[in-house]
Amino acid sequence: MTLMLILGAVAALYCLRLLFRSAKFALPVCAAIALGFALRDHGFGWLTILGSALIAGVAVLALGRRLVGGTAPLAVKLCVMLMFVGAAAFAGYQAGTALAILGGLAAGAKHGLAILAGVVTGYASWHDLVSAADSTER
Repeated sequence: MTLMLILGAVAALYCLRLLFRSAKFALPVCAAIALGFALRDHGFGWLTILGSALIAGVAVLALGRRLVGGTAPLAVKLCVMLMFVGAAAFAGYQAGTALAILGGLAAGAKHGLAILAGVVTGYASWHDLVSAADSTER
């Protein structure tokens, strides 16, 4: 029983680490899914949908990193960072809510954990985006 608790805690920590490491991909994945659904509604084939969605996701991520790390004006950098951080914070909030529901927490603790997860995930996305921009300038 104790071994199962330890293994469960380790698995939960790895899931949280994965959430924070992949936070910067929330906006590109959302853009790719939105384009895929739009193309599906217009009657395109599955190969076209998957290829276009993959290209759109990679393009959004590459353009965001380029704008943040390049010589764009400060207002443009802030808007791009806020879009990435906002999408990541929303994804973190939803993940925190799901974890709180699975844990059976009370309503106040559920909202507190969800807000904390959203803020920390947004910060992780901002940190990854800015540190990636710093590393490309060297």
